[in-house]
Amino acid sequence: MKLFRNKARDERVIAEANRVYRLGFFILTFGILADIVLQALGVRFGGGMNGNVNLFEFAVVIGTQVVCMLLLARRGLMDDNAFAECDRYPWKHYLAQGLLAGVAAAAVTCLIQAAGGAPWASMGAGTIALILAMKLLFLLPLTAGLVLLITYVLFRYTRRRRARAEQTETECGE
Repeated sequence: MKLFRNKARDERVIAEANRVYRLGFFILTFGILADIVLQALGVRFGGGMNGNVNLFEFAVVIGTQVVCMLLLARRGLMDDNAFAECDRYPWKHYLAQGLLAGVAAAAVTCLIQAAGGAPWASMGAGTIALILAMKLLFLLPLTAGLVLLITYVLFRYTRRRRARAEQTETECGE
């Protein structure tokens, strides 16, 4: 049994996505390089618990993801997988992604808080399980809802872009 299904992939979709991801790689590389230079100069943008999170690196990573998502959408691609040019919104696929992201967010949040010395971390397995359950209760629907909302808006935008591109092609071809 395979964990992930291998669906047929269109070479044109792969080529378009690779161009976008190449640009994303360069943005990410230069952003991290700029952060290294800034740290060497003594400039650090700290945040989070105890100032352990470098906000500049976080902004570079999230900014790169947003740029890649928008560039894919401008090219009429929803994603780089089998749902890249679908006509119906694949809600089951993105719901599963949102639920997995919610579980991961809850687990990572608990781990970070426990490592940071949260008082509940030393209270026993029952308390830790209760804290994890409460985080899941909050983060699971929030993350799944945000993933569904963002991907649906992106789906509608990309479908509109594809329709315009097809209309332009038919007008030019006549």
